[in-house]
Amino acid sequence: MINIILFLLAYFVMEGVAYLTHKHVMHGFLWKIHRDHHIRGKTPKGFFQKNDLFFLIFATPAIILILAGFLTGASWMLATGAGITLYGFTYFAIHDVVIHNRIPVNIHFSNSYMTALVKAHQAHHNSKTPADFMSFGLLLFPMKYFK
Repeated sequence: MINIILFLLAYFVMEGVAYLTHKHVMHGFLWKIHRDHHIRGKTPKGFFQKNDLFFLIFATPAIILILAGFLTGASWMLATGAGITLYGFTYFAIHDVVIHNRIPVNIHFSNSYMTALVKAHQAHHNSKTPADFMSFGLLLFPMKYFK
């Protein structure tokens, strides 16, 4: 039971980690890496963006936890690493596939949550100055986007 709790806790804590990292690191001192993600369309160099390097930042703790869990038999490490990994997959599926259509699939949602999620992310990308940026998370965002 503790491993299920750790798995879920790791998943949901990652939303806060993603929010804080996006706001203070990606839009802060590593803006030079993240900036190309805010350029309309694909980057001139092809499919990948410099911003994709952040995948390594988020994936590294999960990989370390999963490997250490396997090597030591510590199931709590496996559960925590798996929760982080599931959040990463969720982020990729929603952010890169559904919102930015980096892998072309024709997915349309009619429920109010997904519609609001997309609106919140679009508002983030439509900001004109760094001070205008909002909605740094993925799964949690202001209620005003439900209107």
